Amino acid sequence: MLDVLENRDKASVRAYLEAGKASGLFAHLQEVTTDMWDGYVEATKEVFGDTVRITIDRFHVMKNFQEHLTDARRQIQRELSKDEAAALKGTRWLWLTNGENLDADQRAELEQLKQRFPRLRVLVEQRETLRQLFEDRRVADAPTGAARLRAWMATARQTGLKGLEAFCRTLENWLDKIANYFVNRASNGRTEGFNHGLRTILWRAFGMKNFAHFRLRVLDRFGQPKST
Repeated sequence: MLDVLENRDKASVRAYLEAGKASGLFAHLQEVTTDMWDGYVEATKEVFGDTVRITIDRFHVMKNFQEHLTDARRQIQRELSKDEAAALKGTRWLWLTNGENLDADQRAELEQLKQRFPRLRVLVEQRETLRQLFEDRRVADAPTGAARLRAWMATARQTGLKGLEAFCRTLENWLDKIANYFVNRASNGRTEGFNHGLRTILWRAFGMKNFAHFRLRVLDRFGQPKST
């Protein structure tokens, strides 16, 4: 970890990047991975222009999709009878979990539900197709990735579900940067691990009101402490 900023507004991020560029810290920077937050993306573009590739992390894309998938599932459930809706109570985890993470009984239960609720089966299939797209090593450049994502969107929109339509709009808005993932398959996984570590520090301290103290403690654990 290089540093901790007090907030994530664009001005603060840009000031940090400009200082790092001027000092030579980012002299060899080639790629920035981020979530779908305009402040991060715009600050990076303004400081580095086209010299740095900006990649929207796959983890955040799938997280966004899971949220919209839940909206689509609820839309379908609202159209069911009371008895059918009751049969789905407590099954949310089955619909959102990767198949390899389910045991045999859970997979069997999910298969029965998919047979009983074909529209929900379509949702699961759309989710799995998108996941496999990101894992397909034959997709090794941004243009091919963008083309595959557009093809996926065309199929997803045929379901007529508002949740999937909303996700497709998100994909369209960030398509070029999401497709950049296929170049190096860069991930923010380590950053998410750091975030968990930061929260652990806060939990152990029962919260910290002094940012300078918090920053030094974080850098002591995960980086190199610097004076403010």
